[in-house]
Amino acid sequence: MIAPKGSMLSMKKKLAYTPLKKKRLYEEVADQIKKKIFNGDLEPGDQLPSERELSEVFKVGRPTIREAMRTLSVLGLIESHPGFKGSIVKKIDFSQYLNEMSDLFTWMINLDKKSINEIRIARKFIELGIAHEVAKQATAKELESLDNYIAKMEKCTDDRIKYFKVATNFHFKLAELSKNRIFHIIWKLFYDVHWKEELQIERIYPYQIPDLLSANKKILEAIKSREPELIDKAMRFHASIESKLE
Repeated sequence: MIAPKGSMLSMKKKLAYTPLKKKRLYEEVADQIKKKIFNGDLEPGDQLPSERELSEVFKVGRPTIREAMRTLSVLGLIESHPGFKGSIVKKIDFSQYLNEMSDLFTWMINLDKKSINEIRIARKFIELGIAHEVAKQATAKELESLDNYIAKMEKCTDDRIKYFKVATNFHFKLAELSKNRIFHIIWKLFYDVHWKEELQIERIYPYQIPDLLSANKKILEAIKSREPELIDKAMRFHASIESKLE
């Protein structure tokens, strides 16, 4: 039996909504200054007008200007100087925003455990991309510096905690040498979610470390060769070893 339309409406949840409010004056002031910064009208090092001058420009009280400056300061866009001295536009720290996004994403992932497997799959492709970019971007001297990580790993094959720490730093260094900040922050996200939060180190036993060490050696050798096919092969081997730990 099909229910009357009126009864369908009565079945819907009755939720309380808050009436929309106009933006506060300080938010409008902050928004206008943000736009000037983002479109390049205001550049790092530029000095904003004083509170008094901004108050006259925006036709608002100085407490409103003060609150707008506080908002922009919290966002990391300006270095605030209360009083008559104008605030200074800061250079935007892109890494700061990426780290904040990473922390939020980590929290969200931990709420949805089903997404852990999706992270594992995505991580394989990201690490493959990192390896290829390192082969393209890193200098010979930078690649030689990676030998130190392999040497340290070889000295602690009987200690899973020490090995894990060195191996993690090795992969962090690879992400850094990709010269791509997005790769670096995403790899950190994978570490926070997949390794640190899952405490996967507890699943690593000394007898597994030689295989893990061998995989990392192959990765470095392949990257040094700068041969895409060898890099693909080394990363597939690395992924196969780690899949046994999952």
